[in-house]
Amino acid sequence: MSYGMSLSCPPSHGDNHPLSPNCQYPITASPNIATNFSSSPQPNAGRNTKLSNINLVRGIINAFYRHVVDSDGVHFLMPVKGGPVLMLESEMIAPIIKKIAADNSQRDVSDRSIQNALDVIRREPADLRTIGNGRTWLGQNRERYIELDGTVMMFPTGQEIMMQPQQFSSYWHPSNSRSFRAPPMQGAVTDLKTIEDCIGLPKDRELLIYTYLVLCLMPDRQQLALELTGEHGSQMSKLQRLIKNLVDPVIKETALRDTPKTIKEADRYAWRHHVISLEDIEGPLGAVVQRRVVEYLRGTQLEWKAVGCHEDTSTLTVSRPCILSSSEPVVTHDALSEHTLSLEMPYVSNVQQGMPGNRANKRLDLTERQQAPIFNALLLLLGKVHAKLHQVSIQREVPTPWLDFCEIGVIVSIALTKSDKGFWLQYEADRKERLSEITEEEPVAQAIVKYIEINSIKETTEKSAGAWLAILEKYKPAWGSESKWPREPRGLGAAFKRAAPLLEAQGITCYSNGKRGSNRHWVIGPQHRGWEDLGEWL
Repeated sequence: MSYGMSLSCPPSHGDNHPLSPNCQYPITASPNIATNFSSSPQPNAGRNTKLSNINLVRGIINAFYRHVVDSDGVHFLMPVKGGPVLMLESEMIAPIIKKIAADNSQRDVSDRSIQNALDVIRREPADLRTIGNGRTWLGQNRERYIELDGTVMMFPTGQEIMMQPQQFSSYWHPSNSRSFRAPPMQGAVTDLKTIEDCIGLPKDRELLIYTYLVLCLMPDRQQLALELTGEHGSQMSKLQRLIKNLVDPVIKETALRDTPKTIKEADRYAWRHHVISLEDIEGPLGAVVQRRVVEYLRGTQLEWKAVGCHEDTSTLTVSRPCILSSSEPVVTHDALSEHTLSLEMPYVSNVQQGMPGNRANKRLDLTERQQAPIFNALLLLLGKVHAKLHQVSIQREVPTPWLDFCEIGVIVSIALTKSDKGFWLQYEADRKERLSEITEEEPVAQAIVKYIEINSIKETTEKSAGAWLAILEKYKPAWGSESKWPREPRGLGAAFKRAAPLLEAQGITCYSNGKRGSNRHWVIGPQHRGWEDLGEWL
C-alpha cells in the first residue's frame, strides 16, 4: 500500500487541530470575533452582559463551525477547515469553546452561557449532512473512511488501496478517542503475526483473534464480544490492551477496571469508547449489563441525558464491540453468550519467561513504534476485507450472529495462509469446545451424548418421554444435582426442548413427534449428515 503525500497532515488536521484530543487550541483570532466582541467592560450589566456572553459564544461557533443535522435529527457543529464534528452538548464541547473565547477575546464564558447559546443554535436552520460514526465509517456508495493523523482517508468501493478523498467527510468519534497514527513504513499483511512473537496466544486460535481485530474496525458489521480468561501471568491483560490500542486508541482509560453495574454506567463508557474494554472483572456481570452489551453489539441508541429529561438532548445510534477479561468466565446471559468469542489464555511460567531465546521474554507492552508495523498490516488486511467481503459465500451453517465474523475470517485466513482451511479448523474447534462446556452444564444433554456414544447408536429412535426418562437415568452424570434432573416425563420434555439446539449443533436430533394418547413421543439419535463430525468431537 502506498500512502504517498496523502498522509502528510495539514496543520489544521493534526494534534493541534482545535478538535483534536491533544489540542492546545492555538487558534489565531478571527477578524469577525476581534471586531464584534471587545474585551473591554460592557456599559450595561445584568441581562445585557449575559446576552453579550451568549452572543460571544454564538459568534465563536459561527466563525469556526457550521451547524449541521443528520438524517436522524442529531445536531452537530462541523469545523470549517475539516476534522471531527462536535455534538451540541455543552458538557462535551465547553472546554473547547472556553479556550477559543479566552484566546481570542480574553473573556471567560460560563457553562450556562454556552448551554444557552447551543439552545439557540439548535433551533436555527441547519444543513443536512451524513455524519460518519465509528473508527471507520461508510459513505453513501459504501466507500469506507478512516482518520489517520487527523486526515480522513478512504477505501473506494470494492478496492483495497486507500486514497485521500476529494471531498471532506464529516464524522464523529467518542470523546475519549485518539486519532490513529499513520504507519510510516511499507509492509505486508503477514506482519500481523508479529503479535505471536510478543504475546502467548491461545493455541490454534490466532486466526480468530486476527479476524476479531478486523471486525472491530468495521462497526457496520455485526459485532461480537471477546471474553478472555486465564490465570495471573497468562498475558491476558497484555493481549487485551494490545487489541484496544490497535483498534481504538484513546487518550486515557485504556482498560476499565470499574465494572458497570447499571445501564447508565455502561452507557457512560459507550459514549467515551468505541471498544469497551473491561479488565479483571470479579464475578459475573449483572444480567441488566449483559443484556445492554448485547444491544451494543447489535447496534443501539445512546441518549446523552437520562430518560425523562425535559431539555433537548442528543440520541446517537452506535455499535460497540466489547472485550472482557477475568480469571473465570463472566458471560452467563444466553443472548450474550451467543454473541461472544471466549478464549482461554495459556499460562506462561516464570521459568519460561526467563528462558534464553524464548519468545516469552519479549512479551512486554509494545510501544507505538513497535505497534506501527502491526497496525500497518491491520490496515492492509482491512482493505482486503473491505474490497472482497461481498464476494464471500459461506457454504455451511453458521449462527446468524457469527456470519459476518466468518465471512471476514475467510478473507483473513486466505490473506495470511493462502487458504481458508485454517480459519474453519480453528472456528470449528472453538465451537466444539464451547458446546462441550455448555453440554457439561446440561445433565440431560450430556446423558444423551453418553447414551449415543456408549451404545454406538447409528439411527434415530422414537420413544415416549417416560421411556426416555428410564433409559437416560442410567447415563445421568454424577455431578447432576437432583434439582436439575427431571423427576417426571413432563419435566424431561422441557429439558429436551432446552437441549435440542445444543444437541443439533453437535449432530444429534432431538424433537417431539407429537402425542400418542396421553404420552408425548420424542425422536432422538444422530443426524446422518453430522455423524462423522460427532464422532470426531466425541
